[in-house]
Amino acid sequence: RIICPLDTACFAATFPPPSSGSSALVPEIYTILFSDRSRHDESQIWIFNPLISRPFPLSSSDQDILTSHVHVAILYLKETEIPEAPGWPFKQRLKFSCLHESITNSLSQLLETRGGIPYITVWNFWIVRTSALSSKPRRPLPEGYTVGRVPEDQLDIVISTSAIPRVPATLKLQANVGIMDPEGLLAAWGYIGIDGSLATLYVLPEYRGKGLATHVAVELLIRFENGGFSDLGYAGNTGYVHSDVKVGNKESEGVMKSLGGTAEWTSSYLHVDSDRFSGFVHSMVADGNQGSEGVMKSLGGTVEGQVGKVYLDVDRF
Repeated sequence: RIICPLDTACFAATFPPPSSGSSALVPEIYTILFSDRSRHDESQIWIFNPLISRPFPLSSSDQDILTSHVHVAILYLKETEIPEAPGWPFKQRLKFSCLHESITNSLSQLLETRGGIPYITVWNFWIVRTSALSSKPRRPLPEGYTVGRVPEDQLDIVISTSAIPRVPATLKLQANVGIMDPEGLLAAWGYIGIDGSLATLYVLPEYRGKGLATHVAVELLIRFENGGFSDLGYAGNTGYVHSDVKVGNKESEGVMKSLGGTAEWTSSYLHVDSDRFSGFVHSMVADGNQGSEGVMKSLGGTVEGQVGKVYLDVDRF
């Protein structure tokens, strides 16, 4: 396990950190996560396992391994203490963000016997190539309109129009572009989230029909690609961004298509009540299955005994 506490957050993984002067020995199957549970009203946890790159749905054996990893991640998050973080002690609810459908399946399995899922929303996961946007033609802005960063004294309208809870302190740290009308009032805006996603894109109703949504999105992503937000810690130059678009949101889907984006899979935002989880999980591994045994060892597991499965033909009773 890697634990790298920041002021409010931590990174963790199911493999140990490298020793001095050597590189990390990363197993074939592993889990890494980033968590900032001080964000009480926002997304807190992003999690990755390379099993999600395999065809969906996963085989039952792969899904079981992934579920074991996710279970251990929940226990780790439940037990990890960061007393110097704002809002400590943390609330028991864990807020997972941008989950691949295979990880969502694992969480669903774990929660079926623990009272169900307290909150879940499903989104389409779009990928946009930022490197191709600089040559994209754009509709000119209406006369008198200007582009710049979102004025901090107008953040209240960004927050009030969002269906997802937003916090001013977080918005100030995110890469953003706003379009102002001739009076300097905010008409449209876009934000890139802490996970590098196109997290917010909005045009006030009275300004719609002017092409502002595509304009602000292209401007934001070009600046991001060219390192225009390095002062906020965004390096850019990744070549891509992703965006979660709510299923059925035709307007946002249209913007994604205008940016050359493609919908790759579905993702979810899901909450877990960690107080429903105990400190242990068991797994049955076939004797001699060295691959699965290696996974169990990487999770800190120990062999405690042997069990057998017996099948009965009930018609004989």
